[in-house]
Amino acid sequence: MIRAGIDDERFIRGDVPMTKAEIRAMVMVKAQIAEDDVVWDVGAGTGSITIEAALQAKRGRVFAIERNPEGVKLIKKNAVQFGLDNIEVVHGSAPDALEGLPSANVIIIGGSGGNLEKIFDICEQSLIPNGRIVCTAVTVETAYRVVADMRRRKWQYDGFQMQVNRLRKAGPYHLFQPISPIFIITATTNQGGSV
Repeated sequence: MIRAGIDDERFIRGDVPMTKAEIRAMVMVKAQIAEDDVVWDVGAGTGSITIEAALQAKRGRVFAIERNPEGVKLIKKNAVQFGLDNIEVVHGSAPDALEGLPSANVIIIGGSGGNLEKIFDICEQSLIPNGRIVCTAVTVETAYRVVADMRRRKWQYDGFQMQVNRLRKAGPYHLFQPISPIFIITATTNQGGSV
């Protein structure tokens, strides 16, 4: 069985950014995906998080929402590479591309295209009771917008910044090579069905 944090080299990659293994593993920890969950991966990029989610939701369904045509192709190729048939790729921009999707247990947001507030509006309507939102943000400004919007909605949320340094050989020595730090912010729905 494949565990969370699949080696980056196992994915087919192009010029589309990809979330690194250590970050993906932590996103899966925070997402707490069950075998029969419905998951949305908004701003799916190459599909690395989509693949990780689909491996967790073996009897569920993962919807990968991506606006970049190259990203859409990569998600499809990676789904084939990993032998997964529980992934549906949605080519389009959120929030419009989210219309008509089934209610979700987990929504992972890795890219919002500047439409975070409208995406959160749909999340509020589409998450099942006790569902989870996991947002990743590379910039401080995006992290601020995520927290400010969650706070305004009176959602229960928490978050942290994660910094990873990978060991790399440099001749007879070893160095730690940093990966860009990332903010991971999560929210959970209340029992009444709203977040």
